[in-house]
Amino acid sequence: MFDRIFDVCASAMSANRLRIDTVASNIANAQTTRTAEGGPYKRRDVVFAATDVVPPNAFMNELDKEALKSVKVAAVIADESAPQKVYDPAHPDADPNTGVVELPNINPVTEMVNMLNASTAYKAAAEIVNVTKDMAAALRRLSMRF
Repeated sequence: MFDRIFDVCASAMSANRLRIDTVASNIANAQTTRTAEGGPYKRRDVVFAATDVVPPNAFMNELDKEALKSVKVAAVIADESAPQKVYDPAHPDADPNTGVVELPNINPVTEMVNMLNASTAYKAAAEIVNVTKDMAAALRRLSMRF
């Protein structure tokens, strides 16, 4: 039973770690105007999906099998919204006719909120691992008495 809890927590921690890395990349590229694909950097977002814990424990009833899900990363998608247009004729990537530069559509405040959410979810999963380890240790101590 405890191994299923650890599996679920590990999947949540792994998924949220990728989300933290993706948000950090978005923040780092907030001013990137030129990419290999052409044009400004496109912010990325991580899409999560629930997946069955495989294999289900033989002692789990049908309700538990439906309730116990782990997290997987379904995709990392690029935001296709229009870039920000800023007037800066001195910028090397400015349009020579208009002086407008296309910047990534990244809001640092939104990205920081996303980072805090992912960090909080990661910490919650880590705390569940610690509590579960403590419970397993307490059960071992109790079983030694009887």
